Amino acid sequence: MIIPALDLIDGTVVRLHQGDYGKQRDYGNDPLPRLQDYAAQGAEVLHLVDLTGAKDPAKRQIPLIKTLVAGR
Repeated sequence: MIIPALDLIDGTVVRLHQGDYGKQRDYGNDPLPRLQDYAAQGAEVLHLVDLTGAKDPAKRQIPLIKTLVAGR
């Protein structure tokens, strides 16, 4: 099974180079279309990573994650 992942920093889809927050690559500021694309391709599970919240728990992206889980 392949599980796609969305890494999120401040609402933006990113990838970190070797976990370095200073070396991030942005993949767009709206994660919902990317999530919907994964679902349309048959993904039944998605790994959401709140990198903002991982770095600073006071800044967790809970409203965004709730929106993504609801799929709208």
